[in-house]
Amino acid sequence: MANNEITKILDTITPEQYTKYTNWYAEEHSAFIQSGILVPTPTLDQMIVAGGLLVTMPEWSKTALVDQVLAEDKALKTGKTSAKTQVAPVLYRGTGAAYTDLAAITAGSNPATQILNDFGVYTIESDQEILQAIIKALFAKGTGQNKGALSDTHVSDQSENKNPVICPEMVIDARSILGTSRGKLAVIAMHSKVKAELEKQNTLTKHYIPASESKAGFDTYLGMRVVEDDALLPDSKGVYETYLYATGAFGRNTATPADMVTYEPDRDKAKGNNMLYVRRARVIHPFGLKFENEQVSEITPTNEDLALPKNWTKVREDKKIGLICLRHKISADLEEVTPPTED
Repeated sequence: MANNEITKILDTITPEQYTKYTNWYAEEHSAFIQSGILVPTPTLDQMIVAGGLLVTMPEWSKTALVDQVLAEDKALKTGKTSAKTQVAPVLYRGTGAAYTDLAAITAGSNPATQILNDFGVYTIESDQEILQAIIKALFAKGTGQNKGALSDTHVSDQSENKNPVICPEMVIDARSILGTSRGKLAVIAMHSKVKAELEKQNTLTKHYIPASESKAGFDTYLGMRVVEDDALLPDSKGVYETYLYATGAFGRNTATPADMVTYEPDRDKAKGNNMLYVRRARVIHPFGLKFENEQVSEITPTNEDLALPKNWTKVREDKKIGLICLRHKISADLEEVTPPTED
């Protein structure tokens, strides 16, 4: 394809078309969106479009209702509810790509298609990096401001057990943290080596059902959809963190403020360089938490800022926060421990 034709393709794409394309690409290819972990919240779009650094969502506590015996001339007492506020940062991010006329000519192919696909992949990877940064903060070990908001209430640490290898009993125990709300946990995210561990155990336990055998059309474990994520690396002691999510545990919205240009091509004619710049305004927020904005190093938070425990506090009662962290090991990293089996 002639280079001027490539340039025409890139120039005719509007910012609106680009936004629709990247949103479609993410919905079609992101396991975190398809599994229901990341869901849109319609009211947030309007807030993002209005501009600003933070968006707020009201959070009402459970009304304190008490069953009372009716009697003559006795007034009923009224229970009260209190309002808290979920706060989420609006994340303004962008990136750019470039290619030269000479590179396009000598390659004899169309770099425009590759660049657009790369932007789609970038959207997904960027979302996941943001989500993992937040998760890191919420479950961080430590004390004081270095302690995650969910570290005392939503963690099942089995890594120091006599047999620390992940097994069905461990996952069931982790789910039970939410008590009667445990049924809301519909997704389990794990490293590929953890998935391999469960698949090896499956020759006996049959708790892991691959997509080829599942009526749901995707891998499940103990009835939960499996999301494979190699960003969930073990720590220096070989401890993995596997996460259980309720459907809609995180909100994810992308919208365009009035003064933001989301897609912008440019060209340096003298050098034969073609550039593309993309920008996004989005919110990725764990429901039930509040971003405190304690430490932010740029105008809006970086991923490093999102990973700071002191930037997050709980505003929702524990059973209504659909996030659980299970810490464990795998048999491949141990010499004397073998995977658990069932008689």
